[in-house]
Amino acid sequence: MICPNCQASLLRKERAGGVCAACGRAFALDPKVHGRGMHDTRIRRIAEKATDAGRRKVTVTQLWYLARNANRTWTAAPASGRPAWVGRSVAVVLVAGLVVLAFLVEERSLFGLLWWVSAAVAALVYVVAKGKPYRPARRAGAYLSPSLRDFRAMICVRWVEAYGSLPPAVVDDEMYREPGAGRVRRTGGQPEPEAVELLCPDRAVRVFLSANGLPRRLNLTLAADLDELSGTGPLVVLHDASLRGLRLVADARASRPPRAVVDAGLPVRAVVGNSAAVTLHEEPPASVLRERPPWLARIARTAPEEAEWLIQGWRSPVAAVPPALLASVVERAVREARGAADPERQPAAAVGFMSWPRPAEPPLTKDGT
Repeated sequence: MICPNCQASLLRKERAGGVCAACGRAFALDPKVHGRGMHDTRIRRIAEKATDAGRRKVTVTQLWYLARNANRTWTAAPASGRPAWVGRSVAVVLVAGLVVLAFLVEERSLFGLLWWVSAAVAALVYVVAKGKPYRPARRAGAYLSPSLRDFRAMICVRWVEAYGSLPPAVVDDEMYREPGAGRVRRTGGQPEPEAVELLCPDRAVRVFLSANGLPRRLNLTLAADLDELSGTGPLVVLHDASLRGLRLVADARASRPPRAVVDAGLPVRAVVGNSAAVTLHEEPPASVLRERPPWLARIARTAPEEAEWLIQGWRSPVAAVPPALLASVVERAVREARGAADPERQPAAAVGFMSWPRPAEPPLTKDGT
């Protein structure tokens, strides 16, 4: 590998213990140890682009999504083939039959021919009875490589040991203390904007917004679930592209009908068929599949491919959205929430199309742009 400090080309023995033999300086990651693409130069490049050279803060979880080296997915499959005991049982019966046949045949001149014909027939029966190897039923699933746990060990432990701190402008979302809602102070007679609540279950996203000062700048209160909502003013719901995310929007509208609710969640249309989007899997809520609420029926009528994607349990986390796009989406959604009282704008705010790029524009990229 290339030393990230002196650019020397190092053999495995020349970088033992995470120290360069050429310059004597420590480095954090070794691709041979930590996985393909996990080296300091690449992580620095991704972090610098995501943070806009330090002008924007991002969380370790967001950096993980951007630095992933693989996103594997697989679909559900039913059980197939025959269990191994079927073939073994048939083989025992056939062998026993051949042995009995050898004792029963008295005409020795025909024994050889008859036995070999019987053996060939027995072999054919065994092959048919054995069938294809048994494969158990497989649930749909997905994973990212490296895992979040492994990536946190690389960045929050190994990187800090090598360099003394996290990469510039990267925040540890597990250790970050989310502050209370800030109030915007206006000078020069400018009125204070109407307070808006933002509901987002993803802690990494809430930390990202807090660390970048959006609650104070936009007069925004962050909440993790419906129970934390306190006001009756405008509400923005920021969620994953998933059944749970869409149900959260429906629950928010049902729990507080008088308030304006803007769906600023990641649209399913932005991730279905998008190879750059992070795709994960979870068991879909049984209640949603059983009841088929109106909002899901509406998606099934207008976009059956998206509805099928949701029903199968696929999801795409909003925390994986490039940070620059995520911040701009939140700002636009807050503006739309304050203007949602206008009847002509309510339908647009309800579906969230004012908050995300149109399908013709690439909404998500892996490198953070």
